[in-house]
Amino acid sequence: MFWTTVTHLSKSMGVFLFLLILAFLKSHSAEGTGCLNGLTSSPASTCVDNRTCVDVACGQHETCVNESGTFKCKCSVGFTYKSSKMDKCEDINECNPGVCPKGKCVNTLGSYYCQCDPGMRYDANGSCVDVDECTAHPQICGEDSTCLNTNGSYSCHCLPGFKSNIGLCFDINECVEEKRYCGNKGLCHNLIGSYWCQCSPGSTNYGQNGTKCVELSCDPQEARPGKTLPGLGNLMSLLRKNCLSLRNSSTSGPSGPPLGGDVLLKELINATDLVQLNHQHNSGPHGSSDVTSFLETVENFIRLIAPQLTEKTARIETNYTEANILVNRNKTQPTGPVSLTSENAQLDTTWETAVGDQNNYPGFAFVSLVSFKNVHILNGNSSQTQQLISNAVIVSTGNPNSTNLYQPVNLTFRHLEFADKDPDCVYWSEENGAWSRQGCNLVITNATHTLCSCNHLSTFSLLKGLQQEKGGQLSRVMWAGILVALACVVLSLTLTLLCRFASRRRHGGRNHLDVKFFRK
Repeated sequence: MFWTTVTHLSKSMGVFLFLLILAFLKSHSAEGTGCLNGLTSSPASTCVDNRTCVDVACGQHETCVNESGTFKCKCSVGFTYKSSKMDKCEDINECNPGVCPKGKCVNTLGSYYCQCDPGMRYDANGSCVDVDECTAHPQICGEDSTCLNTNGSYSCHCLPGFKSNIGLCFDINECVEEKRYCGNKGLCHNLIGSYWCQCSPGSTNYGQNGTKCVELSCDPQEARPGKTLPGLGNLMSLLRKNCLSLRNSSTSGPSGPPLGGDVLLKELINATDLVQLNHQHNSGPHGSSDVTSFLETVENFIRLIAPQLTEKTARIETNYTEANILVNRNKTQPTGPVSLTSENAQLDTTWETAVGDQNNYPGFAFVSLVSFKNVHILNGNSSQTQQLISNAVIVSTGNPNSTNLYQPVNLTFRHLEFADKDPDCVYWSEENGAWSRQGCNLVITNATHTLCSCNHLSTFSLLKGLQQEKGGQLSRVMWAGILVALACVVLSLTLTLLCRFASRRRHGGRNHLDVKFFRK
């Protein structure tokens, strides 16, 4: 009985335990599918893993990725699995060559960034661009220097009149370091960043206070006694007044002349126009002396006003005259080619020719080309000038030795009329009062232009007819020679005949005496 009761209880307990386990499994199955949580029943009545990234958490530096019916943990961007173990993600070093072409690559955990070099910054496109320190910080170099921006940096340069010392700019005392700046005729006074030259009486630096003082004579600007060409009287007076003002300028400090070079240049052009206009009314220059006086006045005026010009270049053109002036101011002598062009002529020379003696360089140099469009004013008394076929031009420089240049100047003229024969390159000889070819050579010519080369400075032009006139003179000399030769021949024949006649008479008398003597 007892064992029967135990047997029934054991069976009951087994059923109870079975029901209890069944209830537990049912309570822990996925939605009653009979599968454990995280598993679902498949059509084949099997439990499969169908969990998503919402249901799980991946390891460090891993990212969960949903896949078809399941999920997968992968290394995050910037990480990769170690080659030895596929269960741990490690950082990728992205800083390979070329990653940051304009900067420095800096690796970080899972990423990297490009750091621009000093003096560079990122732009909107993520590229490193230069930082303009000179613009961002205007006073970065101080008051006595200028800032020069460079790629990724900048540099400071001392202003003229200052020199660098331990990164700072200090004033240069030009009067101590460079005594030659003012020349023998000037007294140097130092200024902060500069200096000025006090010229002795009778000398000037043409109002350019940083150039040498040179002796200035106003005698060429004195009007010649006698007739003055209409239109030049006031110009001569103004010229001499300006010259005397330069010679006697104030010595109390830096100052300029009463009238600037630009004003004087306009006065000169107006005066030359008036002379050419008067010529059309038969009151302009007629004789050779008038032409010489006119050209000398213009050339002397150019030499006086060119150093006073405020700009490097000056150009004025009217209906009658065209003036082009180029000025170079520098403490050292300029070198190299220089060219000036007008409507119908071009001048090609060098700065060395314009300066002349380097030892006497005054601190400036100039080249000028003044062209006269009305060539008839240069007729003078010679018929030669009526055959000018180009504009007449005055070439002037600061070279005091303009009669024998070390290098010739080249002038290209445009023909104003057709020339059936090669023209002559000529200049106005003040000594002879006529056009001359001396020192000028024709280099090349065609139907429209002629290139001349001259070893001196003066007023130049092209002349048609000198060759014909030379031929005419040669013909006259030849015929004169022929006539003289013929006269000599006639005289020789006459003397010969007379000698023979006289000889016969002498021989005839002697024979007659001999006969008489024989008869006795």
